[in-house]
Amino acid sequence: MNIVKQNNTVLILLTIFFTTQITFAQSVEQQEMAKLSFMIGDWKGTGSSLPKEENKPYDVLSKVRYDLDGELIVLKHRSQRGGKSVLSLHTIIYYNAEEEQYYYYAFRKKGARPFTGTIIDGKLICTIGDDYQLVFQRTPEGFFNEYGEKRVDGIWVKNFEDLLLPTSEITF
Repeated sequence: MNIVKQNNTVLILLTIFFTTQITFAQSVEQQEMAKLSFMIGDWKGTGSSLPKEENKPYDVLSKVRYDLDGELIVLKHRSQRGGKSVLSLHTIIYYNAEEEQYYYYAFRKKGARPFTGTIIDGKLICTIGDDYQLVFQRTPEGFFNEYGEKRVDGIWVKNFEDLLLPTSEITF
């Protein structure tokens, strides 16, 4: 084998080795949190409390970032209607490998609301109790979509929905 072919073979083997080492070096938490990459970014759009005919739309800004080497997501959210705050949240999302469970903690002035979450059909679905859930997804049109649902007589009914598009960096 000539020296060029031998060097190319060694280079290919080293590339495969380092690529697999990087992949295997990821923790289970990092691998599971990577499934939520569709949430990462700066987002701007509108939201509505439902039923819409009873409520006016509000403006929404969300900043979503990985933290702690990809083992945590920090989601900052601000909604305003007519210059007045509708909702301000500082949310922490993480994955517990031992429990095989996502956790979603939404902090606001009144304290935290702890949800448990799972990924179903590419959506993060976070529940609190048996009768309320938040759904996070990316729509085919590219929107970052979040909505809340209450269970009423065994049927999930939306009580709010936010539709957001990518925007330039948001500062809070």
